[in-house]
Amino acid sequence: MKTIKTYTISQDTLEKWSRIFVPDRDFFYFRIKPDHFPSHKITKMDQTAFTLDVRTSFLTWSINKKAEFICVMSNKEFQALSTIEKDTIIAEQKALNRGLVFTEDELKGLMKNVNSLEVDNQLEILKRGASFQDIVIVQKCNWDRVSKNVQHTILMNYADGWIEEYALEPEIRENYQTRYPELYPYMDTFPEENGPNCLAAVASAIRSSTDDIKRWMQVEHFLQLLEENHYHHIETSSVHAKDVWIWFNEQDQVVHAAYLLSEEHAFNKHGQTMFNPWQVIQINELKKAWADFTCKIYRKL
Repeated sequence: MKTIKTYTISQDTLEKWSRIFVPDRDFFYFRIKPDHFPSHKITKMDQTAFTLDVRTSFLTWSINKKAEFICVMSNKEFQALSTIEKDTIIAEQKALNRGLVFTEDELKGLMKNVNSLEVDNQLEILKRGASFQDIVIVQKCNWDRVSKNVQHTILMNYADGWIEEYALEPEIRENYQTRYPELYPYMDTFPEENGPNCLAAVASAIRSSTDDIKRWMQVEHFLQLLEENHYHHIETSSVHAKDVWIWFNEQDQVVHAAYLLSEEHAFNKHGQTMFNPWQVIQINELKKAWADFTCKIYRKL
């Protein structure tokens, strides 16, 4: 079993990550409508219609707001373009902050702990027909040619950048095994795919069932489950085990939720990607992470 910031990850999970990390099509963004291939104006619907795998890979939420057009293109279509066209596209993706676009130094950093000769060999594979100056677009056709060992190394180092907190000592997690036997196998581990979110994690805790822990749960369904399980909002400063904390934005929309395992720790998942582990987190760290939002306490009554 390997670890990322001391969160455990299995070989099987890494293998599943490697299969979905790089989509088989590219989503290219542009400030000005390109002349030589089809594109269309970006709409809000475009961003929400993409699968979570696509959004996670290309970091669609981080795309520069100046991007106005999008083109979906297969690797084969991209590789068939002229060198000038490819160079222009690559530079534009870097400028607009699209995901899976790295400098050569960034890719070398993601391959740390791999011997230098292999790093050079694998970097050349990733660059084939998909690099401009020192910028590399990672494409499925090249990614699949990279050795499994290097794929897994890249993924582990990439995931490391998504995580702020280190996992707590194993003894802390083990203290909750008897009280929360259903949650215990998931504590301080990574999901195999994108999708599981904080609401599904909390729902699993309040129902003592992990049937839904690997799914993406809608806010409406989550709030309904709270009511069905007799959880109600209370005004209090006290901290109780089995409370649910929910954070709201200024529009009173739910942005996060966590389940208190005790007066010291919570069961939490910071995001809905495969790079966000289910974690046992100190309550103080949880408060810091979501300090920009309003926290409301829900207790079983």
